[in-house]
Amino acid sequence: MGPIQIFLLGFEDFAATGRVVEELEALSDAGTITLIDARFILKDTEDEILLVRASDLAEDERADLRAAAGALIGLGAGAVAGGEEGAVLGAALGAEAAVTAELGLSDDQIDALANDMAVGDALLLLVIENVWAAGLAGALREAGMVSGTQGYLSPEGLIALGSMLGLGAAAE
Repeated sequence: MGPIQIFLLGFEDFAATGRVVEELEALSDAGTITLIDARFILKDTEDEILLVRASDLAEDERADLRAAAGALIGLGAGAVAGGEEGAVLGAALGAEAAVTAELGLSDDQIDALANDMAVGDALLLLVIENVWAAGLAGALREAGMVSGTQGYLSPEGLIALGSMLGLGAAAE
C-alpha cells in the first residue's frame, strides 16, 4: 500500500472548468493514485449547498481499508491485541473515520464550514493513496522507518512565503 494523503483545499469564487475532475481521473486511470474519498462542497446560493462525493473503491474495498487503518491505529495504541481490536473498530467506523481523525472534521463540522462560506466559494476534501510511492514506502519500512512526515509546497505557497519574508521581485 502506498502512503495515504489528505488534502483540504479552499476556493474563492470557484470556476467550474471540469479540469480538476479530469486530472483526478487521469491520475487514477494511470494508476498513480487511488481516490479513496473525495468530497466537493460548493455554496451555490445563500440557502443551497452542493455536495458531491466520489471514490475509486467499492464498498468492500473501503471496508478492508478501514480495517487495515484501524489495525495500524490499534497497534500504535500499544495494546497487546491492539491490531485485532483496531481492525474491528476501523471496519465499523465508516468511510468518514480517516477524514475525521486526520483533519478533526466531522460531517457536522463540514456542514458548519459550508454554511460559513461565501456564495460561490468551495471546499474540496481529498483522501488519496499515492500508489506510485508504494515501493518506496515498503523499502522505507524494511529499512526500519518508524515515523515520518511530509509537506506540500505549491507555487502559491512559495509566493506567500516570499511575501511574509518581505522578498519582492527585482525591478528590471
